[in-house]
Amino acid sequence: MKAALAHTPVLALTMLMAASAAHGQASPTPLPAFDVASVRQNKTNGPQHSNVPLDSGNVYSTLSPQDSRTAAGGFLVAIHQPLWRYITFAYHLSGTQELALRFSYFSGLPKSGAPDWVTGSFTAPAEFFDIEARAAPGTTLDQMRLMMQALLAERFHFALHRQTAEAPVFALVLVHPGVSGPNLRPHPATDVCPPDKPPVASAPPQASPVTHSPVGDLPPVCGVIAHVPSTKNPRSSFGGRAVPLSLLATSLPTMTGMAAVPRPVVDQTGLAGLYDFTLNWSQSSDPETGDAAASFRQALKDQLGLELRPTRAPIDVLIIDHVEHPTDN
Repeated sequence: MKAALAHTPVLALTMLMAASAAHGQASPTPLPAFDVASVRQNKTNGPQHSNVPLDSGNVYSTLSPQDSRTAAGGFLVAIHQPLWRYITFAYHLSGTQELALRFSYFSGLPKSGAPDWVTGSFTAPAEFFDIEARAAPGTTLDQMRLMMQALLAERFHFALHRQTAEAPVFALVLVHPGVSGPNLRPHPATDVCPPDKPPVASAPPQASPVTHSPVGDLPPVCGVIAHVPSTKNPRSSFGGRAVPLSLLATSLPTMTGMAAVPRPVVDQTGLAGLYDFTLNWSQSSDPETGDAAASFRQALKDQLGLELRPTRAPIDVLIIDHVEHPTDN
């Protein structure tokens, strides 16, 4: 722990401005805050690390059975992270909302208002920050998200509102009603996911048990979409263990790099509950036919029994009203 951390108290209560801004009225809601916190800009260009997952279930890397999906006993250490990742964590942004925040990419949605130093651009990288913070040992991930909202408001003077706009989307639907593909199965009750609780201080964290699945190799952690082993297409081989199909839908544009899925995706499968899946496709693209999208959509149909149909739907996005470089510790 750096000395600065111990001498940097964070306000015990910070006002959440999102709700009042969205409704045009002053109705602040008090937020819990970290006991102590340190924020520093990182210009070392070193490796990134976080002991707490800053994603919202969209991992896009390979996970180890030892990877923790908890609030790490209330002690957050995040190194060399762009501000948009802290925002994504704090407000539990979906893959669609993350892309809308970073790139203002989707047609029909308002621009996020995020400056380049927050998100980066095609010509310049984002600025990076280290955040170390401490809360009570029993803090959960959801509680830590609220604490991060308070920290962003206090140290970055971050203010936002949410806006819903009707936009062109793809609906994720079953190709044949009531019939899913061979790589999409309900999550079995026999495969119990560990709860989101910090480990006992005297005991090492337990790895999530990995059980054989008929859909193929799954991530060792429940509730996330991540890369799974593949000898053919490691960059385009994904799986999910105990995930709702709403998470799969909102993750499709980021999974494919947006080229194959250039619109937000909404779940209209009618399938409730949690599912296991694997999905593998070829990213090779014929310069004349552009068949990368066709390859992905065929894999989606053949393996999961799902397809994308163009339609329109309301999409909720986050709009940044104000953000500044952080105040000193």
